[in-house]
Amino acid sequence: MKRVSASSRVPIAPQHVAAHALVVALLAGCAVGEDYRRPPIESPPSYRGSTAPGTSLAASDWRVVFTDPAQQALIEEAVVGNLDLQLAEARIREAQAGVVIARSGALPNVAVALNTSPIARLPGETVSSSFLLAGLLNWEIDLWGRIRRGTEAAAGDLAASEAARDGAQVSLVAGVAGLHFDVAALREVFARTEASAVLQADSLRLMRRRNAAGIVSAAEVRQSEALLAATQARLPELQRQIVAAENALALLLGRGPAALELPAPQLALPAALPAGLPSELLERRPDLREAEQRLLAANARVGEAKALMLPTLSLTGTLGRISTSLQDLVNAGATVASLGPNATQALYAGGALSANRDAAIARLDQALLAYRSTALNALREVSDALAAYQRSGEQLELEQVRVTAQRESLRLADKRFTAGVVSFIEVLDAQRGLLAAETDFVSARLARQRALVQVYRALGGGWQPVAMAQAQVPRSAAEGK
Repeated sequence: MKRVSASSRVPIAPQHVAAHALVVALLAGCAVGEDYRRPPIESPPSYRGSTAPGTSLAASDWRVVFTDPAQQALIEEAVVGNLDLQLAEARIREAQAGVVIARSGALPNVAVALNTSPIARLPGETVSSSFLLAGLLNWEIDLWGRIRRGTEAAAGDLAASEAARDGAQVSLVAGVAGLHFDVAALREVFARTEASAVLQADSLRLMRRRNAAGIVSAAEVRQSEALLAATQARLPELQRQIVAAENALALLLGRGPAALELPAPQLALPAALPAGLPSELLERRPDLREAEQRLLAANARVGEAKALMLPTLSLTGTLGRISTSLQDLVNAGATVASLGPNATQALYAGGALSANRDAAIARLDQALLAYRSTALNALREVSDALAAYQRSGEQLELEQVRVTAQRESLRLADKRFTAGVVSFIEVLDAQRGLLAAETDFVSARLARQRALVQVYRALGGGWQPVAMAQAQVPRSAAEGK
């Protein structure tokens, strides 16, 4: 005797299938939770410290801002080889997969299964199981928009990852340009310090001969020795700083620690830099775009959490063969078919569902505060950078005047010492003052170069949409690729 434990053949009327499809279409239109709207951000009409009119400097490709060929080559190498940028790209691929996963919940899930189920055994029977080979359908109807909100959140995560990648490139371009300036400045300070030490050593030898002849005192010799030792003592620390800057630059390039043969960058520094309008930062700065997309995703996840508290409805179906004999399953088994809705409403989950909703709301509040904080910090950074660029220009001009005056002072001190009017101590003071003035001049020039980098970075410069970047690359740079 052949006996089965599931329903026998069940005809499925076409009108029933059409009715189910209509229900799906009607119920999938609503979504729990509020749609995202960009929160208002109070921004001033212009940046504090902004003096140059025109389009924001950040709209220019980095090749237009950093025109030195050696510096451009470094940045191009870093964009290709930097590990942090590659890590950001990998996170984008992960977020892209997350969107596919979230979106898949709205699609039918079709599978093939072979199931074994126990059945009651009558006296004398040896078979105690039934076997079902069937195709299975499970299609969750997005009744409250839970899947749609989850997909929206995943898309926000993807956009945030893309903005983070752009932000990594902004930091990378600024970091490479800034470290190139640092290395060049340190090498120049080292060269000037070394040249000053050579000059002081020559002066010390002269002083020792004059002291042996009784022309100058031993005190002057000792002061000359002290000045030379102080100057030479600066050289090891400068060498250490050069090595550290070169290693940091090599790391950004994706290389191991190594000495870098780099010419000093030749870069024109304009008197003022155009900053554009503060409202443009919302679209331009990657960290602001990332914070807003995190906010969008958090808003969507609130709706998703609320939807979990509501009934779920799914359409399930089975079509296959069932038999008490595995060998006769295909040829002699009975056909089974079913298609219908399944509804579930959670009644008690220990407070987990409401806690999950409250946690989502708290994360939304955090994302909103983070977005506003990022916006205020962006405005502050731009204002600070513009002020630094303006003041560094004034300082650089004064340091140039100081260097010129110190060189003239040393020339006059040498002349007066040769004439026997003053002691050599005045010459030593003039040498010390010239080295300090030259060092401060290089530092002031570096501060102005660094301020240019910071303005460009604070405005969100360093990344471009593909079409815009291709349009703004100079012809010479495009031909060199």
